[in-house]
Amino acid sequence: MADNRIPDKLTFKRKEVMQLAKLDGRVLDYWEKEFCAFAPVVNQSGEKFYSRRDVEVILAVKQWLISEKRDKSLIRDLLLQHFGDLAGSQPQAPAEPVNPDKLQKIRRGLKEILTLLAKDDKN
Repeated sequence: MADNRIPDKLTFKRKEVMQLAKLDGRVLDYWEKEFCAFAPVVNQSGEKFYSRRDVEVILAVKQWLISEKRDKSLIRDLLLQHFGDLAGSQPQAPAEPVNPDKLQKIRRGLKEILTLLAKDDKN
């Protein structure tokens, strides 16, 4: 269900998605919660970034909801048919529990690497 209007990019800023879909940001937020079919990544400064798949989902929801006036429950079914697993589905539990000792060892190793890199930068 790829749309020809979508530029050939992997990620899109929120403003770009709003312009492409001709939708308000509040609508995107509502659809994100309502349909759980896309999940933008939020960077440290709070800016949202959408994947190409997210944009495709948003345009499909817009088509079905606004143009074709389909019911929300039917749209959820259509999303599953066209896009597979929804972003809001429950994440799988890790295969093995996290070992605190293992994490501590990894942290120490990373600190050693940072120390070596810092020394290398001084030379």
